[in-house]
Amino acid sequence: MKTLKRILMFTYLQRHLKKMIPLINELVKQNDKVQLTVILMTKEEEEIAKENNINYRMLDKFTDTKRNYDFDLGWGLKPLINAIDRIKPDLFLAIEVNYILRNAVRYCKRIGIPTLIVQHGTPNKYSLHAFTPFEGDCFAAWGQFTKDFLVSHRASGDKIVLTGGVSFDKTNELIPDKNKIAGDLNIDPAKKWIVFTTQGPGAGNRPSEEEILTGVTEVARQILQYDQYQLIYQVHPGQPVEYIKNFVDTVEGHNAVVAKYKNTEELMAASDGIITFFSTTAIDAVLMEKPLLLINLTDDKDFFPFVKMGAAFGAYEKEEIPTRLEELLTKAYQLKPFYREAQEYMNYKNDGKALERVISLCYRMLKL
Repeated sequence: MKTLKRILMFTYLQRHLKKMIPLINELVKQNDKVQLTVILMTKEEEEIAKENNINYRMLDKFTDTKRNYDFDLGWGLKPLINAIDRIKPDLFLAIEVNYILRNAVRYCKRIGIPTLIVQHGTPNKYSLHAFTPFEGDCFAAWGQFTKDFLVSHRASGDKIVLTGGVSFDKTNELIPDKNKIAGDLNIDPAKKWIVFTTQGPGAGNRPSEEEILTGVTEVARQILQYDQYQLIYQVHPGQPVEYIKNFVDTVEGHNAVVAKYKNTEELMAASDGIITFFSTTAIDAVLMEKPLLLINLTDDKDFFPFVKMGAAFGAYEKEEIPTRLEELLTKAYQLKPFYREAQEYMNYKNDGKALERVISLCYRMLKL
């Protein structure tokens, strides 16, 4: 009887697991070649796994020590090491690196287990701790932008393989039902929709709370001049709706909708333009060829290269927001000639075959 190669996949946040679902589903289909064990850490992940019929094991099953709270990073390393010892995988597969994963990768290296890390977010100088030093055997990167950035910060280019982003494979195929979305959000489907995807203060306090307040309120105020547009704030999973709503409600007479719609990509696909700070939804916007406005009121202008490449408008001062918003609404045609180059720079080949390339990479590392 043929011996299956064992893969241990570990995630520790719901947004990580969501991006791994296509990969999980495909590896499960390959059950004549590999045996996949998915290990999760948090209750949010467990709920997502159940909703998507994913077989999983919780990290708690690999230790007798009780965690202090759900997202207990200090507790999580030992049970993960125990899981590696018990399962003895032929490949350890994870998504980027934090305290738990960096040490798990080091442990795998010491005992001879290959490690593959899949990109989750866009690297920047404030999140370098999640990327470098890169100690795994291989990093599956979305595109040349990621590789250029990491190599410029001393990561080994030999360990970086361009695959494209698995989560982007279906971006261009989305056919949203605008009428259904309008019904869910109680808004007019006949209007043009501008979706502002928010985010909370991240690494390096970027965006800062002041920047979020300024960007959110100024857009809500300025768009009142354009009756044919409906502004929709799609609130980040890590933010309460009330946090953004409280900002928006300071704008007298605003007609913006603040929500957490169940599928951000579908909402974006139904829209006529996207605004964000430097959320990865900016990449989705470019891949969908949606007019994009990036608001960056800090002294760091280069989270994404899209403005320099001509594929987005950029507001770098509060005073620029009205002008750039008008450009978004009236001069979107200026962006079209630059989409393809930006798409392929961020998402390797942008051909919808990233999943195939990641699976192929897994096979090569498993010597199948």
